[in-house]
Amino acid sequence: MSKTRYKNQKESNEAIAKAYIENDYTNSQNKLLLVSKANYRKKSSNLCYSSVDDKGMNFYEFNNNAEQNLMLIERYEWADFSSVTIDHSIAKSVFTFVGHGENRDITIEVKGKEVEQVIRNHSSMEVNVVKRPVWTKVLGYRSQTTWKMFMASTVYTLILLFILNALLPASTHNFITGLSLFLFLLSIIGFLVGLIKPKWVLPKFKVKTRKRVLFSYLYLILSCLFIVGIFSDEESTSTPASTQVSSSQNSVTVASKKDVADSSKQKVEKNDSDKAVKEEKRQKAEEQAAKEEAKRKAEEQAAKEEAKRKAEEQAAKEEAKQKAEEQAAKEKAEQKAQEQAAKEEAKQKAEEQAAKEKAEQKAQEQAAKEEAERKAQQQAASQQATTSSSTSSSGNYKPFENDPSDDQQSNMSCSGQIKGNKNSKIYHVPGGAYYDRTQDNIVWFCSEADAQAAGYRESQR
Repeated sequence: MSKTRYKNQKESNEAIAKAYIENDYTNSQNKLLLVSKANYRKKSSNLCYSSVDDKGMNFYEFNNNAEQNLMLIERYEWADFSSVTIDHSIAKSVFTFVGHGENRDITIEVKGKEVEQVIRNHSSMEVNVVKRPVWTKVLGYRSQTTWKMFMASTVYTLILLFILNALLPASTHNFITGLSLFLFLLSIIGFLVGLIKPKWVLPKFKVKTRKRVLFSYLYLILSCLFIVGIFSDEESTSTPASTQVSSSQNSVTVASKKDVADSSKQKVEKNDSDKAVKEEKRQKAEEQAAKEEAKRKAEEQAAKEEAKRKAEEQAAKEEAKQKAEEQAAKEKAEQKAQEQAAKEEAKQKAEEQAAKEKAEQKAQEQAAKEEAERKAQQQAASQQATTSSSTSSSGNYKPFENDPSDDQQSNMSCSGQIKGNKNSKIYHVPGGAYYDRTQDNIVWFCSEADAQAAGYRESQR
């Protein structure tokens, strides 16, 4: 944003500052709300502007002679302060921010009420507004300094008298002048008496001192002098005019005595010229009034259109913000729904997995139970076969147990095929994995039933 560009466009400093600040906020996450002139800390030769957004304030220093007109010098965040005291006047507002560190005094011109509303809407600060009577907000009365109030009262009185002089008819000027002279004499008397006894001339004042008498009656004396000076001007200027008229009438009378015909002709021509001049003046005044009226209407129309445009822009921004919030809420709701569905699906899978494992466990238990029952049945059948075999054989049968060092079958009434290990109580059949390996502690049996009857169990391999 160069100085040359704005100089060529003949823009005001405020327009340059506003354009720069709006450009500065283009890529910012903060929302720019308003721009105003400001007095930052101490007085400076350069102008200062403040930008107010929803999170805080930026302060810029304006230098018309620099290459970059506006420079950011500091930023305040609303979150850094706990409270603010606001003192509004007619032309400016003083903000005193109170935080954890040093307090900050900032003066905002014209837009103090708007800044106060932003602070109330976008921060959690405690807002304290200084309550003052309306007259103390006027320039010159804010500080309540006696000499400043005296000067301000004198200036405002002078301005008011000029306005009254233009509004009041000339017939009342003599009366106002006479009354002012009378009040002037009374003021002088009251001033002299008050210097001796202030209570006599200050009946309704709480502070009755000679200083109060000095400022009060000096103000009255000056006001009376202003009235006399302003309202007697017209009389002094009107006297030469009347004298000039009377002299011109005398000259006309003398001339008429010389030549009645010529004077009559000149008088008619003069009246015609006066009428033409008056008519021309009247037409010019009407044209000027029409131009001013048209200009005023054009300005009002432009102001209305500008206000309407700003209102539409604000409405569009608020609508876009509302849509963005609704979209964000919708996406958040969808995300929560997806998370909930995922949780429910995971829970359902876990329950199915648990049910499946439980069913498998029951199936294994059932298979183990059936296997146990089958083995029990086989055991019962073997015992029954052993019993029948022992019943058919002679008396008390005792299997042959050979010498542990001898693994050969001998002295058996039958051809033994079953080899048992006396220590492990396991028997092996021919073709088994451990049949040939079993060489010590051998007991021979004629059948598996004999081995099982003797308390041996079958090898698994």
